[in-house]
Amino acid sequence: MGGKIWFIIIIIVGLGIGLYLYSSGAFVNGIKEFNSLVNTSSTFTFFSLGSSTIAHGPSTPIGPAAPVGTSGSQETSVSAPSSATTTINPADIPAGYTLAQLSPYFQKVRLSGVSAGTSYYYGTITLSDNNYNSTGTIDITGWQIKSQDSGEYIPQAIAVYDPSGLTPASDILMKVGDTVYLYSTSAPFNLRLNECIGYVAHVADFVPALPLNCPQINQSQIENFTGACQNYIDSLWGCQAPDMSNSEIPRTDYACQDYLENNFTYKSCFQAHDGDANFLSSQVWVWTGSNVVDQYHDTVKLLDRNGLLVDIYTY
Repeated sequence: MGGKIWFIIIIIVGLGIGLYLYSSGAFVNGIKEFNSLVNTSSTFTFFSLGSSTIAHGPSTPIGPAAPVGTSGSQETSVSAPSSATTTINPADIPAGYTLAQLSPYFQKVRLSGVSAGTSYYYGTITLSDNNYNSTGTIDITGWQIKSQDSGEYIPQAIAVYDPSGLTPASDILMKVGDTVYLYSTSAPFNLRLNECIGYVAHVADFVPALPLNCPQINQSQIENFTGACQNYIDSLWGCQAPDMSNSEIPRTDYACQDYLENNFTYKSCFQAHDGDANFLSSQVWVWTGSNVVDQYHDTVKLLDRNGLLVDIYTY
């Protein structure tokens, strides 16, 4: 009998406590906290590392990477003011310059060498295309090379020299691997070198002289000539034009003489090789006719058409 009474008392007390919790809102809040805990735990991601499992969470959606901030060895990446995508390490910004003063082509074209001329030797300024991730070209005509006391603008050059000699000059378009040499001397015209350009060196004066590296003769074309004729042809080198009065040329080998007269000129070389994949060189030679850098020490800047800094070279 006593046990029943205690059982009834416990039920009455439990109901009272339940009514109190419900009326105070504690019961509802407890349920919400439990649900929140369950939902949060579902965002944890588990990664297995060998025999160990490490939990990382809560997880976050993956989106575009934000610029890397400066922290320890990390470097901040900033974009140059250009429609073209480029990133510049703040450490590479020259002292005294701001990001807004840098060209969209900053570090894409470099001043790779500066040599001042003397009374005995010409000066040379060398530009290199450093835009390794591009398949396009960069027009550098109209850019300025500016030293501490002087300067000059990059002119046009002949892209493909035609045998007629009437090829107009055009803007210099640099691509990956190209090098532009600017000489302080003078020459008849500026041009991109090609396989046959050495023949032009014999008819026009260039300082420095054009390279004499012309394509070799196809031996199958001369194998039916007399031995003396073949020997003479093989003796020609460096884009050399034959001397038709040379006694080594057989007077009775008319096919040999015809071949010599028609196959050792810029025109014949151009017609035979202008379709070659490597006909055009990666070098452009420009003659400015003046020396604008100091003989001993100078700071030389390369500026684009808008006067923004492309590169700087100090020696």
